[in-house]
Amino acid sequence: MYQNMGEILKDKQVGEWKLEHFQIKPGDLYAFKNGIAPGNYVRLCHNGQIVMSNTHMERWTNMNFCTHAHGDVLIGGLGIGLIILAIQDNPEVHSITVIEKNQEVIDMVATQLPLNEKVKIIQADVFLWKPQRGVQYDTIYMDIWPWLDSHTYQEEMLPLKRKFAHYLKPKAVSPNRFNRCWAERQAKTGSALC
Repeated sequence: MYQNMGEILKDKQVGEWKLEHFQIKPGDLYAFKNGIAPGNYVRLCHNGQIVMSNTHMERWTNMNFCTHAHGDVLIGGLGIGLIILAIQDNPEVHSITVIEKNQEVIDMVATQLPLNEKVKIIQADVFLWKPQRGVQYDTIYMDIWPWLDSHTYQEEMLPLKRKFAHYLKPKAVSPNRFNRCWAERQAKTGSALC
C-alpha cells in the first residue's frame, strides 16, 4: 500500500520548510522508546520541527484512513504525500482533493510526487476553506497536526469534523462514508501513538 518515499522524494528546502532523508540506527534509545524502528526515512520539517515522516508510526496511524478511503476524498494536509500515493491507484477512489495551507510545501513536495489525474491540490487554510456549492465527499480526513493532545482534539479536530460533516454525501448515497482526523482517538484519550 505505502510507497517507498525515500526513493521518490529528494532533499530540498524552501524558506523555513525542509524535506530531508534521515536514518535511525540500531540502538537509538530515543527512537526505540518512541516506536521508530531502525531504517532510512524521509521527514518534512518546519523551523526544525518534524511535521510529517514515513516512519512506522506514521504509516500505522494513517492505515485506518487508507483502508477506508473510497469515492470522492477530501484530505486536509499534504505532508510528504504518503497517504495520497497509498490511495490514488485504488479503483474505489474516484477523486482526491488535498487542501494544503503552505505553498512552500506544495512547491517542495507535490512537484516531486507521481500524482495521477485523480489528485487536485488546493492552496488554502482548511479551517477557512469551503468546497464549491453542491460538492460532497465520501471520505474526509484531516491530517494537519505534528503533535496531539486533548486541547487539539477539542479545539481543532472536533470543529473540523463538524464543519466538514456538512459536506459528506448522505448515508443513503454513501453508506460507508468516513469523516476522521489523524490519530483522533489518541488525541482524545491522551494515549501514545506507538
